[in-house]
Amino acid sequence: MLKIALQSLSYFRNYRTFIITFAIEPLFDVMMVGLLSSQFSDALLIHSIVALSIISGIQNLISTLNSLFVDDQNRGIDMEMAVNSPFSVRYWASKVLAAVIVSIGQMLITLTLVLLFTRDTSWINRAMLAIPILIIFGSIVGFTSTVVSWKSNDPYLVGNVVGILIVLLSGVIVPLDQYPKWLNLLSHTLPFSHLMQWLMTGNGNILPDVLIAIVWTGLGISTYRMKLLSIKKKSHLI
Repeated sequence: MLKIALQSLSYFRNYRTFIITFAIEPLFDVMMVGLLSSQFSDALLIHSIVALSIISGIQNLISTLNSLFVDDQNRGIDMEMAVNSPFSVRYWASKVLAAVIVSIGQMLITLTLVLLFTRDTSWINRAMLAIPILIIFGSIVGFTSTVVSWKSNDPYLVGNVVGILIVLLSGVIVPLDQYPKWLNLLSHTLPFSHLMQWLMTGNGNILPDVLIAIVWTGLGISTYRMKLLSIKKKSHLI
């Protein structure tokens, strides 16, 4: 199932798409943050570039997981899964693992570019500790975003909204303590901001992000169960 999931992704259909997705777009991400300051060798700025590179990978994880499930909806596979094996670990594990592989691949390419451009290694240890946690949080948010939009008029809606907000609300460009109060409060709706601040500065408590991730997990599971009940009711009526 993992092989099928990976083969269905547009990233791997030809080498041009692969290069654009995993090399050119990440390079522009690095350059975008670098242009925010003329002091490209500044340690804090480099850490901000690293943080943006990683959070972009998490964006890709959420987007990929959403796309894989929407593709199944278009082919009717989601209905078969919902009726016959709604709690299949194999089904969901293949989707999440495919999205994680894509996400890690993008991160590795982007972070290698950062390392080559800056020759700074001060961020590597923290990044290696943060990435596995961020991938878990991203998978939770991706799953929840996907099932909330399941069977809606726009199955990409929540995933796209989260993808747009994730950079703004994670504090990778502007530190959270410089946010206006209302925006700082909004940053607590996603489980990334405290961990990203620790990644950039070495200071911070990631417990709030853990608690937020637990809330997202509960929301995802409860929404999934409600969607399954709705589908089963409709299937009995047909």
